[in-house]
Amino acid sequence: MNPHIKNALLNGRLVLLFGAGASIGCRNSLGQTPPLGWDLAKILAEEIGEEFSDEDLSDVYAAAKEVLGDQVHRIFEKHYKHCTPSNEFKELLKYPFFRIYTLNIDDGFEKAAHQIPNLKFNVKNRDDNITEVDQFYQTLDYIKLNGDVNHPSKGFIFSAQEYAKGSSGEPLWYSELAKDYHKYTFIFIGTKLKESLFFHQIEKYKAKTKSNDLKSYILIPSLTGIQKKSLQASNIEHLEGKLSDFTDWLEGEFDEPPTSVDVVINTRPELNFEPKEKTKYLSLFSGVTPVNRSSLALIDSDSSRSKIRNFYKGFKPTWLDILDNVPASLSDVERFYNAVLENSNASELELHILFGSAGCGKTTALKQLALRVADQGLRNVYFIEEYKDNFQELVTELDHRHDKAYYLFIERIGDVAPQIAEIIKSAKSTKAIFISSENPKIWKTRVKEHLGEYLTSSTDISHINSDDADLILEKLERFGNWTRLSKLSPKNRKIELIRKSKRQLLIGLIETTSGEGYNEIIQKDYKGITCDSERALLLLAGLATTQRVPANEATLTRALSYLNLNPNVHQLASQMDGIVTYTNGSVTTRHRVYIERLFNLYVPQKELLKIIDSYIRAFSVYQFPIVKNISRNEASIYKHLVNAKSLKRILKNDKDSVLSVYEEYEKTFENEGLFLLQYGLALRSFEENQQAFEKLRIAHDAFPESPHIEHALAQQRIILACMETDETVAMAHFSEAETVLNRLNSANVSAFDRYPIITLSEGHVKVLDNLGYTKEAKIMAKQYHDRISKNKNLESNYRLSQTVSDLAKFYLTGKWPERTHSDLVS
Repeated sequence: MNPHIKNALLNGRLVLLFGAGASIGCRNSLGQTPPLGWDLAKILAEEIGEEFSDEDLSDVYAAAKEVLGDQVHRIFEKHYKHCTPSNEFKELLKYPFFRIYTLNIDDGFEKAAHQIPNLKFNVKNRDDNITEVDQFYQTLDYIKLNGDVNHPSKGFIFSAQEYAKGSSGEPLWYSELAKDYHKYTFIFIGTKLKESLFFHQIEKYKAKTKSNDLKSYILIPSLTGIQKKSLQASNIEHLEGKLSDFTDWLEGEFDEPPTSVDVVINTRPELNFEPKEKTKYLSLFSGVTPVNRSSLALIDSDSSRSKIRNFYKGFKPTWLDILDNVPASLSDVERFYNAVLENSNASELELHILFGSAGCGKTTALKQLALRVADQGLRNVYFIEEYKDNFQELVTELDHRHDKAYYLFIERIGDVAPQIAEIIKSAKSTKAIFISSENPKIWKTRVKEHLGEYLTSSTDISHINSDDADLILEKLERFGNWTRLSKLSPKNRKIELIRKSKRQLLIGLIETTSGEGYNEIIQKDYKGITCDSERALLLLAGLATTQRVPANEATLTRALSYLNLNPNVHQLASQMDGIVTYTNGSVTTRHRVYIERLFNLYVPQKELLKIIDSYIRAFSVYQFPIVKNISRNEASIYKHLVNAKSLKRILKNDKDSVLSVYEEYEKTFENEGLFLLQYGLALRSFEENQQAFEKLRIAHDAFPESPHIEHALAQQRIILACMETDETVAMAHFSEAETVLNRLNSANVSAFDRYPIITLSEGHVKVLDNLGYTKEAKIMAKQYHDRISKNKNLESNYRLSQTVSDLAKFYLTGKWPERTHSDLVS
């Protein structure tokens, strides 16, 4: 073999595709090798009493299907089912492949896989839902493109008619295969690749992307000169041999087969803990970067030390930017370090927060502080850049590993505030010292109730001063666009930077270096993108940026394909330097502030609607519930795309546009609880309350165990009760809602922006008042006021405090604050 194949395997970039020759060595129930194409054609001809004259398998199979109908499946079972796997298959499964495609219908490879303890192994049919590539290479998906002897009802592809049908229908996994072929190194084993459906998808993808074929290989004992030259035209190199030669090469090349952990560490050096972690820890430590100069230097970055850094074009800082001191160290951050972190001997839990508005440099400050603390060499330091639903488990594990305090820097405290509160309140004390940041408004409305009483210190870094301006200008001269500033006097440079940064540091930096207003810069950038595919990539990735996560290449590829645009994400990103960045299969854009202004001011609503539609469709290939079958980052994007509030904001509250999204996918997502819930909430927000009730009732029938849907349905019953003039009907609605909300409240289900007791108290008073029982409503308001006032979170919970105030006002005046029905509960 060669080093290219070895490197592809070690970096999780090698995909296999089996043809009939790969199954040589397996034994079927007759004790024979599963028949190859010619042999199967001969068997089928004999079964239908026809003389075999070397006709193509597709022709013989079509004739057999006509004569025997589904009885042909019995022939397949006899020759392809209950196979004993070959030694080669067993050996191959020792290696960390993440996808293997096969043109075969036998079950030999599955039998081998089932003999491997603890192997996560999935068999997929060509039309099954797509699954994400396991980012930790622990799961192997085996995709049977032409059928499966164990599932004859899903059909087989042998005849020309079936190839044509498959081509027109575009099976999901054939389409995915075409994308994989242009992303990974392939080895085709035991096939001459005379597969018209395969090449149809490949060529269709190439026509869209205008891309060249990656280097791939075909492993087969012999090919003619013409066959070799034909495959070379597709950059496929012939390797003489069979599967046993490949497994022999693997055994000779590796003393021990590489593990999934080895592959992860090769591709994601930030997960290279010492001692090397067991597989089960990879998910736990995903998104957790151990901060020290030696490990950070290994993390790949597209940044170049010889050009203007993307940081000064509006991108978030990379670790390479931090290592190279690209951002200036601002005075407020410096004071925080000197007062709190320099030579700190803290031995017990502390919580420190940097406050600031979007674009003021919170992430930059946290990364700078994390590296400075790590440089002290006194404590271990970790940085978390993604939402972690297993955060408490992570802290427990880190506590177990450390015999003294360690620092845990968290980009956004709001994401994990309830979990941190639970950690602090638990009987066990943690060794973690938490350093994080948050927008002051989010702190007040969502976080303070959880962590306010535990805050050790805080500082606001929203604004820069005169000294900061000097430091920033020095960095701009080295790493930014200095052309315009070089023509100004030092005094005027400083004046302009301070003046323009009073609103926001990010905007001030861009405006100062360009001499244009931030909005004009965004408009100019967007108009400068003349390629439809590049513009779509920016908008798709921008939707991910609004959720502070990178966009996944695989999902972007599908979305671009649905738009009939070039789906080659890597190629597009390489042509958009300074607009988007591509790193290890993820795409990021400039700051969220940039993207939100772009959406609000310059992207036509029709265009945004098409982009959102294609992105949602790109998620429809996954099994329901979708959020359970994709990564955390991808889940946050999907939830944003179907969220009623988000859609209303992006589509400027246009009722027809927002509801068209839900109407488009109502059938596709009829078994997707999150989608149904948000559909109902969208209808509610547009005062379509009866329709909203019907959608939420359907959602509850489908997912009765969901407290979120229960809560939403109870809210809707109260809204209908408030609109009802018939007292019997109104109280029937309210009674059902009251039962649910009291139960949720007793169970302490507060996984909402507002507690069930808030919904119940406001709704109860509103229903009575609407029915003309104002006196009784005032008494009820007083009772709820006194009940909620006993809540220990009252002072720190903005929404609870507001409700108590509103109830008091109603009790005293009989006046309820003006709100729409949809405002009763959010």
